[in-house]
Amino acid sequence: MTRSSILARTGVAGLLLALLAGCERDPAPAPQPPVATHPLPTLVATSEDLPIHYTTTGTVVSDERVEISSRIAAYLRSLEVREGERVVRGQRIATLDSQDVTGAIRQAEANRDRATAAWRDATKDLRDAEALFAKGVVSAAALRKAQLGHDVAVQELEAARAALTAARAELRYTEILSPVAGVVVARPARSGDLVTPGAPIVTVESDTALLFETFIAERQLGHIRLGDPVTVRIDATGTSHDGEVVRLVSSGNPVTRRYQVKISLADTRGLVPGMFGRSAFTIGSRNGILVPTAALAERGGLTGVFVVDAEGVLHFRWVRTGASHGERTEITAGLDPGETLLARTNVAVKDGDRLAAPAAGN
Repeated sequence: MTRSSILARTGVAGLLLALLAGCERDPAPAPQPPVATHPLPTLVATSEDLPIHYTTTGTVVSDERVEISSRIAAYLRSLEVREGERVVRGQRIATLDSQDVTGAIRQAEANRDRATAAWRDATKDLRDAEALFAKGVVSAAALRKAQLGHDVAVQELEAARAALTAARAELRYTEILSPVAGVVVARPARSGDLVTPGAPIVTVESDTALLFETFIAERQLGHIRLGDPVTVRIDATGTSHDGEVVRLVSSGNPVTRRYQVKISLADTRGLVPGMFGRSAFTIGSRNGILVPTAALAERGGLTGVFVVDAEGVLHFRWVRTGASHGERTEITAGLDPGETLLARTNVAVKDGDRLAAPAAGN
């Protein structure tokens, strides 16, 4: 082995020994970031009574839905409203053909005139009979017969007048008027149809007298009473309305086992019949923990709160949230009564930070 190769191998060995010696030394520790402090308010979690809600779906309905029909049988001459049109009370909805009614009136007038003439003749006969009876010319039987004829004539005249009044009344029925103010929602009849009494011509719904109609399960029947407050939320408008149970039908559907409930709404502005909504009944109470919604934080895709320990250190703890109650949210798991937590947080707060001045109730 030449001297140059020995020297080369010696240099490589020395370099390896130097590298091994360097690996055996401990690396210098990285500097720890300073602990952040936050002057944020805290609160103590407490248990309180929370309402138990029973939620159902339902529909806004009109409390005044009227199917307008005719009182007489006649052909429909004209129908003056269409679906969606607004009508006022007393507005003419339709006109019926009046030829038959006019003919009946003329016949009743003729019967009245005939009965009037017969009454006049019977009255004259009675007066003559009375005068002759006073002179002793006619017998009492003849007088009684004249009196009977006069009484019959009076009754026939009254009957003829009553028939004429009824015929003239039917003439008013040829003009059909709306008994309520509202919106036309159905028009099953058409011009030229033969309408009969009781058959609907037009259906009108009042848009001022509105109720919310829903159905409750059989097991909830004992928890809901007339006068109970209800919160109704309408999906189409996104608004909530205070309501009250005004009708509770205690006879349920034998198939669905559900019972009809109608709720009056304090404010019906912007609502129309047919809107879908959800009603929330309060059927009891339970214990629960509510915290301000501002106390909730999201870290790593998890929702939680920052719990404060006795040294003022903040610990992020995952919690399970429940229903919202205004500006507070229910905590259903992960937090116990008596624990201290941040009442308000922000994105700068992280696990391990400290309070600037930890004091519950700040």
